[in-house]
Amino acid sequence: MASGAIEVHRHDSALGQWQVALRQPHAALRAHVAQLWHGAGQVSYQRDRILPQARSYLLINLGPPQYMFLPGPPEIRVVFDDIWFSGLYEGPIECAAPQGSVLLGVAFSAGGAASLLPWPQAELANRTGPLQDLLGPRARQLRQRLLETPSVAQRLDLVEDWLLAACISGRNVHPLVHWALARLADSAGRVRAEALARDAGCSRKHLTTLLSRSVGLPPKSLARVLRFQHVLGRLGRQAPDWAQLAADGGYYDQSHLIRDFQQFSGLTPAAFLRSAQPDPGSVVVR
Repeated sequence: MASGAIEVHRHDSALGQWQVALRQPHAALRAHVAQLWHGAGQVSYQRDRILPQARSYLLINLGPPQYMFLPGPPEIRVVFDDIWFSGLYEGPIECAAPQGSVLLGVAFSAGGAASLLPWPQAELANRTGPLQDLLGPRARQLRQRLLETPSVAQRLDLVEDWLLAACISGRNVHPLVHWALARLADSAGRVRAEALARDAGCSRKHLTTLLSRSVGLPPKSLARVLRFQHVLGRLGRQAPDWAQLAADGGYYDQSHLIRDFQQFSGLTPAAFLRSAQPDPGSVVVR
């Protein structure tokens, strides 16, 4: 199998101790899958927030139960102890792993899940839940095989084989979807939906329908997520010139950036800078 080498990152700080193994996917999957990872360890904080990205995820818990919290009132704690799928999101997901974690994940590109998996992405956007609801026994069988496989490299091989053999659906995604996703990514979300539709030679309504069906979110929402991620990538740990950062990121003004920041992280930009980050995609909240 012509998969990439495994890159191992170890973390040991006041936030906890963990190890993450990252690998680029098999060549046949690279147009659809951005990355595979296997993480294990123990954190010292109570909860973190997973920040939205223009990706969907296959998540396989191979360790103690973890928890996802649905906002209330009342707040609802959902147990994650098997295999889940998480669609594209327009807000953060609050999680906890009080007993440690062993997690294997597949990160799909924005249009990757629609190309590989026979599921309606419009129904899965802003949702995270059990994969067995969609795949039945096949999901349980995959997880059981992973539990019986001690090697991280072999676990990643198993998931790749499963994606190649069991999940490639042969579904055709409209070429305009791939084109629009590339334009949005290349511009870091700065291209507007109206300009995108004009350049595509179709109505905004038609383009919105295509992306919503295949990706789960309309172009305007995808652009907002991509702009937010671009700003995150530009942040250090010192307060920047927010007005300049907003202008460079394609926001109308600083207040526009702050509104999006609060929606996507649940924090003001200043509060975000004061918060610890276990990794670039999450922030500690308790």
